[in-house]
Amino acid sequence: MMKIGTSGFRGIIGDEFTKEQVVKIIQCVCNQIDKKSLKKEVIVGYDNRFMSEVYAKWICEVFAGNGVKTIYTQTSVPSPLVSLMTKKYKNDFGIMVTASHNPYYYNGIKVFVAEGKEPDSELEKILNTETENITLINALDYDLAIKNGLVTTKDYTSEFVTNIVNLLKFKSNFKAKVLFNVMNGSSFNAIMELKKQLNLTNLDVVNTNRDALFNLDGPIPNEDKLQDFKKYALEKGYDFAFATDGDGDRIALFDEKGNFYCGNELNALIYYFTVKEKKQTGPVVKNVTVSKLVENVANLLGEKAIETKIGFKNVTEALVNNNALVGAENSGSEIKGHTFCKDGLIVFALALEILEYYKKPFSEIFADLKKQANYNMSYKETSIKVASKENIINYLNNNTPNFNKKIVSTSTLDGYKYYFEDGAWLSIRFSGTENLLRIVAETNTKEELESIIETTFDIIKAI
Repeated sequence: MMKIGTSGFRGIIGDEFTKEQVVKIIQCVCNQIDKKSLKKEVIVGYDNRFMSEVYAKWICEVFAGNGVKTIYTQTSVPSPLVSLMTKKYKNDFGIMVTASHNPYYYNGIKVFVAEGKEPDSELEKILNTETENITLINALDYDLAIKNGLVTTKDYTSEFVTNIVNLLKFKSNFKAKVLFNVMNGSSFNAIMELKKQLNLTNLDVVNTNRDALFNLDGPIPNEDKLQDFKKYALEKGYDFAFATDGDGDRIALFDEKGNFYCGNELNALIYYFTVKEKKQTGPVVKNVTVSKLVENVANLLGEKAIETKIGFKNVTEALVNNNALVGAENSGSEIKGHTFCKDGLIVFALALEILEYYKKPFSEIFADLKKQANYNMSYKETSIKVASKENIINYLNNNTPNFNKKIVSTSTLDGYKYYFEDGAWLSIRFSGTENLLRIVAETNTKEELESIIETTFDIIKAI
């Protein structure tokens, strides 16, 4: 049985992720709609993964069988589009068929609730427990649902992109030579619409074809997976190169020199730009594994950085409760006024705006930001498969590991985060979507970073 994690249901196709499990989840959603007398209209989207559009049609059939009108996207779309349109049309649910950045043999479902947010803990529990007891599935054949008006199709791409464009303050004639990699994912139509609306004459887009198996890999914009992309960008002299994952929410950027940046740096820069240049006020929200650079920038600006558990439902809750400007994860950004989830396309648009405003290369922009924020640390995230989750939790609950550094405090807000006397820190937590132990650290030198990661691996393997 699939369990909802930090970003929806995901599983191996044909194993956990089957038609039987998917329709049970949707029937459970329909039961909640009836029980709570919620709006009987849902937007259903899908990405480019193997059979995603087929699963999406099965989902439409269950909604139709329960009298819920479904607007089915005409093509594959990025997840943030479904989130935003759920918010815009005041629907109580939206469904996206995607496994995001996971390997090609996975698929999944992202469930959005009112305002396009991710489900809260209460709904997660309901979906996880009640789905197991579903025995009756109400479904109506897709063609009959179309004929009866219970399923319609619509292209929301222009609306989605227009919302992004409207959030830009310093619009001008963008002349930067930019390369965008959709990684064979579902952001293609959206980036082409953004190119049209902003007249981005020097924007090139690559890996635009649908590869449902992602070259037998996972569509994740990690530095090691983008080396050929970086090499091409450097050879062709692009001002910067940008990549999004399979469903368009995770991001990566290479500057004109080939330096790699993820959400850690981009969140800090966007937040700085929003407060310093756009004259907006408010805190920034970051999860427990986001770089100290974000916190340093907040301190520089006289604002606060609020730390939350991992998962955008947690980031969103803190963003709303504190009227924050940016929600930060190391894989992406949530921007006030847009979606209540991270979105790669708006980060790309803001990167264009920032480059145009400062009129100097990204390498210099980031260097200036780090200098102002007094930041000169090294950051790394990695993962390891483990034999026994229970043994590790029991050990960490009852022991303080020896990292060969003095620990000044420990946080169990999300997993185990150790703070050291020199300002460095290390986080150990189990993934909410994969059977992996996540290890993230930030130290004052690269040598120390490698050393503490290696020490942590040794500790975990010995448990």
